[in-house]
Amino acid sequence: MTDAPQLSPLTEPEQQWVDVRRAYAEQEGVGHLDLDAVEAFYDGLVSRSEAEEVDPEELGALLDVVAVLLGEHLGARHGLQWVSVREEHGTDLGLRDPLSDAVVFPHAVVGAHWNEGTTGWMGGHVDALGEQLQEIRAQRAADGFGAGSAEG
Repeated sequence: MTDAPQLSPLTEPEQQWVDVRRAYAEQEGVGHLDLDAVEAFYDGLVSRSEAEEVDPEELGALLDVVAVLLGEHLGARHGLQWVSVREEHGTDLGLRDPLSDAVVFPHAVVGAHWNEGTTGWMGGHVDALGEQLQEIRAQRAADGFGAGSAEG
């Protein structure tokens, strides 16, 4: 399976990238543990972009902040850990569930909702993901999932 993604812990620059975005959010009064605040930050960004021209670079940076906050929240709430995911098309940051090896990509989720212009989705998304993780974990446990497995 040469096409299987390779998961590894974040490199120091990747961890710094996450830390800088989390610190920016904290400066703005948004902590990752408060999902309502994270969602309000995102929803405000959607409203702002609809009401005025937003610089594309600023927008990209702020969406990165939202993705990091969502990822940090998922880590705290569901026990997920940041990882580098290397595939033939490049590297992305994701969050791995150590109990099942499932991987989620907060950037992709934030980007998809951004492209659809949806707001008010985060709470439902986090809850649904938690339910999916419980099902995956239960199935993996029934299948005898061990620490040496790299399926996902």
